[in-house]
Amino acid sequence: MRPRKQPPTETQFIEKIQRITCQSASQRRGVALSIGDDTAALRIRSDRLLLVSCDAVVEGVHFDLNYFSPEDLGWKALAVNLSDIASMGGIPLYATTSIALPMATPVGFVEKVYRGLAMLAAQHRVALIGGDTCASRHGVFLDVTIIGEVHARRMVTRGGARPGDLLYVTGELGGSAMGLELLAGRSRLSRHISSMVRRHLRPQPRCAAGRFLAGQRLASAMIDISDGLSTDLHHLCERSMVGAMIYSDRIPLPRVPSSQINRFSSAPLSYGLNGGEDYELLFTVPQRLRRKVPRSIRGLPVHEIGHITSETGVCWLCQGGRRSRLSPCGFDHFRDGHLTASHRAIR
Repeated sequence: MRPRKQPPTETQFIEKIQRITCQSASQRRGVALSIGDDTAALRIRSDRLLLVSCDAVVEGVHFDLNYFSPEDLGWKALAVNLSDIASMGGIPLYATTSIALPMATPVGFVEKVYRGLAMLAAQHRVALIGGDTCASRHGVFLDVTIIGEVHARRMVTRGGARPGDLLYVTGELGGSAMGLELLAGRSRLSRHISSMVRRHLRPQPRCAAGRFLAGQRLASAMIDISDGLSTDLHHLCERSMVGAMIYSDRIPLPRVPSSQINRFSSAPLSYGLNGGEDYELLFTVPQRLRRKVPRSIRGLPVHEIGHITSETGVCWLCQGGRRSRLSPCGFDHFRDGHLTASHRAIR
């Protein structure tokens, strides 16, 4: 009996697309950065880069309308794109949208989606400047293209980490995945854990922190945590051609009262490593700049969780004095399939 062939990963799809398109992009005048980072970068002036990115949210993959309100959907669709701009150290400016809807969708639903999007856009001074609408035979689809800018010498990519650099994350990790599990299980919420649900429905992109780290030239490399720490750490390491060591007791996790811990299928650390959709920033800092890294940025905590090594693409987790190989076990669109299975990788 032949072994079952594994489906391709999302990374493999991206690599194939990149091989096909990279030559045309590299030959185009003004392209400073193309496929392979959180945004593309186009040179508009000698000292300024235009940042462009797009992300889609798809019903049944990224959200379930049984517990997502239309306003939550609009908010999250913009938030995940703002997070890409944040990870480059940029300033978001404009957005366009493409929305596909089932034929019988009420006009009021669409109004509420864009009301939620507009609420977050106002907070970040982003102007919605255009888009497209069309019909869908299978649920709601909302794609956002975000446009921002960054000073050419301030942009931070995934590719700048070097051996010896220190690893940091903002905020806390795992709350969004824990919130999704509560929502999917229709669990009654206590005041102690309802914040996890809010983190999943309405994530807060870390634009101010990204601009600070870039403006102060602290971050040598940066990525937003969308697919989970274990996966996005590998993305950063592969792009920088380095490895990493992180320490389990330094990873900032949600505080769950002991009376509530049995609501969850896994330990908090599992969610913190593999849960995804936290949209915090993971970044590296040269050791000589360690003292300049603040404990918080505008009230957002900053945590040192490890360091960069010279083992290209190899990541380790140190737990209780023992180290073990850390595999990328976060969300992958082409292996995890749909929303109800999107956190199967949590162990």
